[in-house]
Amino acid sequence: MTPKPRSPRAGVAYLGNRYLDHARRDLARIAAVADHIVHTVSETDLYFHKAALTRIVAASREAGLEVWADPWGLGGVFGGESYSKYLLEHPEAWQVLSNGRRVPAACLNRPAFRDFVKEWVITAGQMGAQVVFWDEPHVYFHWDLEWEGVYACVCEDCRAAFKKRHGRNPPAKLDDKSHAFRRESLSNFLAELMAYAHHRGLKNALCLYAFEGYAEYDKIWTALGSLPGVDVFGCDPYWRWRPARQDPDAHVRRYTERVVSLAAPLKKGAQVWIQAMRLPKGAEGEIEIACRAATAAGATHLTAWSYDGGALLDPVLSEDPGRVWEAVERAFRAVRSG
Repeated sequence: MTPKPRSPRAGVAYLGNRYLDHARRDLARIAAVADHIVHTVSETDLYFHKAALTRIVAASREAGLEVWADPWGLGGVFGGESYSKYLLEHPEAWQVLSNGRRVPAACLNRPAFRDFVKEWVITAGQMGAQVVFWDEPHVYFHWDLEWEGVYACVCEDCRAAFKKRHGRNPPAKLDDKSHAFRRESLSNFLAELMAYAHHRGLKNALCLYAFEGYAEYDKIWTALGSLPGVDVFGCDPYWRWRPARQDPDAHVRRYTERVVSLAAPLKKGAQVWIQAMRLPKGAEGEIEIACRAATAAGATHLTAWSYDGGALLDPVLSEDPGRVWEAVERAFRAVRSG
């Protein structure tokens, strides 16, 4: 008899609140339907909320949740609606576009920024996190500029590294070598930091953008998803993020299959993020459709962004956040019951 597949582990992103009593009430609801919680740990948290967040992390673990820490918006190179103090204090660390413009994202090839991220890893571990969730790491990227061939980064450090590797300065417009250099920069950056996280006793989960139809990004998926430091690989196929709504079943199933095809042969977990934000009234049932699709396609982890249906942030606000969360609860109960 073929063994029954294990149900995916369910998780929820939690952000914005730093009051312990309030958090305990939220954690009770989360722990009733989920196995892990993703706490955002922004630069604001590093400077102002370490003690409060440490208490909330401890309460999360007491509630039976595995704790993941997200370097939310750190240095402008990870996902998240959070400003970076590092960029304000280190203007020399900004990435430089091939047209000469400086952009607010830290250069991945600068040792000082890597040291800063390592300090963040130490802090996350001291808070009690068990997994580092590397949230959408990227070199500065803008669609319009990309099609024009303008790219990052060509700062002094990157120019020296490129010239050492290829015997010439980086080109003014994207070509095969500059594409490869960008992938290598991301790979080297993450490989070093993931190895450091492992050294500190933390696991690594990686989420990449769910781009489709762009061959360069397919190569980035392969390069980063196959890094030896990755324990869980995933993406965020939000079906109501683009100008045109995607079918939640087909869209999520397609991306889950892509994630599983890369992760499973390498014995890595396969994570799919479920859109629990930016939903209009009446669309809450799509969450259950998406969870069923991801489960059927072999996801090992389903994680909802976010606990409150996007109520905290204007850019991702759902029309009825309460009903969005209730839909997450129903979907996760169904997932966990098999």
